[in-house]
Formats: sequence, structure tokens, C-alpha cells
Amino acid sequence: KTNLSFNPHIKDRIELINQPVSNNSDVEIYFEDFGPGSKIQFKPFDKQTGKTKTISIDDFVKSRNLNKVDFIKMDIEGAEPMALEGAIETIKKFKPKLAIAMYHGMDDFVNIPNWILDLNLGYEIFIDHYTIHAEETVCFARQKALSND
Repeated sequence: KTNLSFNPHIKDRIELINQPVSNNSDVEIYFEDFGPGSKIQFKPFDKQTGKTKTISIDDFVKSRNLNKVDFIKMDIEGAEPMALEGAIETIKKFKPKLAIAMYHGMDDFVNIPNWILDLNLGYEIFIDHYTIHAEETVCFARQKALSND
């Protein structure tokens, strides 16, 4: 919402969806909104400030009857593997470029690139980071360029 307020010229092209992405849709989660220190749980808790339901990217794409998905970016504090699982049909169908944060757990450095490569969709992987924070490593994936050979 803050970014959108700084870019009012694109406001008509942006729709904010107030649902977290996951592997399954309609899972109720409870949260305490505390900016970067926010907390979520699957059961109500004392300091919660709200609740919502998850949506998978696959279900979102189907419900909106989208005929194109060309880029998926995720930095969702460790929920990337679950959200990728919930986007598998979308990724297989559209083969979008991917930018997936992979620094929330040490296993992510192996599991996220391997998950993408194991789809056998012709992706190539690039690992890098483009922030002032050295720990914010991202797995970039795109379709391999066709050779002219």
C-alpha cells in the first residue's frame, strides 16, 4: 500500500490481494501485524490483530481466468516452498520468470533451485542478490534461450 501511494500514476493497473499465498487455498491463518516483525499462526493467539485465508497461485490464476503469467516474485519469509507447490500448474503452463527468495533457511539454497530444475521445464538458474543486505539471496530462473545451432 505504501509503494502504491508513492506511485499513484499506476494505481489503476494494480490490485492488492489481501490473502497470503500457500500450497492450499482457504486455510485460515491468524496474524499479529507488526510490520517486519509480524507473526502468523494456524490457531488463534492472544496478541493476534486479524485473520485471513490463504490462496494458492494456481487457484488465483484459475479464478481470474488469467491467460498469461510471465513473472512470479516471492519473498514471503520462509513460505516460498509451500507457495511454489501451490503454483506448480501455473509454472508448468506459463513458464514464467521466477525470482524466489532463498535465504530464510539453509535448505532453501539447495531445495528451491532443485525444485525448479526438477520440473524439467527448461529453466536455467541464477543465484544473486540485489539489495544492500548481503543475506537476501534470490534464486532467479528463466527459460533457457533457444540456440541458433
